[in-house]
Amino acid sequence: MIFEFLIVYRQAPDTEVVGIVRECLAKVLEDNLNEFDNDALKRMVIARVERQGEDDIDFDTGPFRRVVFGFALDLPEETASLRIVVDEFAEALNTAPVVHLVKFDDPLIRADLARWGDEIYALEMKLRRVLTFVYLHAYQDGDPYELLREESVQPMNKEKPQPAHMKDRAENQFFHLTFGQYVNLNRRPEFKLPDLLALVRDKEAYEGFRDELARAPVEDEDDAVLVAGLRERMDAIEAMRNCCAHSRRPSKKVEENYINASPLLHQLLDGYLARWEWQEPVEEMPWDRAAREAVERAMQRARWDEATRQITLSDADDDRIRETVSTREGLDSYLTKVAASAFYAYAPRADGDFLEQCDEYSVLESVLNDYEGQLEAFFAHDAPADD
Repeated sequence: MIFEFLIVYRQAPDTEVVGIVRECLAKVLEDNLNEFDNDALKRMVIARVERQGEDDIDFDTGPFRRVVFGFALDLPEETASLRIVVDEFAEALNTAPVVHLVKFDDPLIRADLARWGDEIYALEMKLRRVLTFVYLHAYQDGDPYELLREESVQPMNKEKPQPAHMKDRAENQFFHLTFGQYVNLNRRPEFKLPDLLALVRDKEAYEGFRDELARAPVEDEDDAVLVAGLRERMDAIEAMRNCCAHSRRPSKKVEENYINASPLLHQLLDGYLARWEWQEPVEEMPWDRAAREAVERAMQRARWDEATRQITLSDADDDRIRETVSTREGLDSYLTKVAASAFYAYAPRADGDFLEQCDEYSVLESVLNDYEGQLEAFFAHDAPADD
């Protein structure tokens, strides 16, 4: 596993830089319970480049030359505490005569950044999917490639992405926003004077003018809450994304904030999508449909007497056969019999036994859902029990 370094050191007449690097590495390896022989240690330090500077003099230590030296550190993968060894080596080497050290290629960091990068890619795609879902609903008219037409946030490209370009790549404007722009969505730009004058001419009443000034691009309350909720978590994700984009090791705080915020953002987006999850259509069997329609007809033909707080229901086949109920329990009991009678009139049989059983509760629940408010108010007061 190869790690690349550049150092700047003060080269005195007796300075042997490769030896200094190897001695530093040997001590760090030993401190972390690694045992390697001298030949193995020599192979671990690979000199790459060197560039001599001008001669100078230090009145305390004598003449020196400032040198830029590049080397690779080739550590076996079985090295114990590999991450700690590399960090401690860099810290220990960065002392006199070394005056500056920079670490470049680091396979350990590269693996972490690749993993975080994959996670952030998936998260950003899910975010774009949710935002597109929101904005396509908010703008049901007009060009679907102009979803940001009322937003202060606009793509950062020097050349505005064109609909034909986005269509060819199956993208939209959200693919052309920087990560930090998501938190500023659902904000309209300030009105300029010509736009204000046009708005004044278009709106006859002051209330309409005021409402238009205050209107946000996304007006649906739940959608607006979702977009606003992004602002609480995006900063932590963006900080880690910037590290991945620029091949930079994140600080411990950036890493902790990302680990805390990422699942919360996933939860927010997944919860929103779950509200609109597509349900597989279920084919209604003839006997189920017969039961439902029988209960629907009974409720449609019912007569509600507000004075006596009674409901009179008529038989589907003979209007002279009626039943009057004065409680919700009595109504449910009557409708249960109506549902079962219609169901078993159509249900299949084998050897005289029904192959299907009526779920009267589900039938009543589906039909009476539209009547719940009315029934609750109608039977709100105590009433005598049914005969």
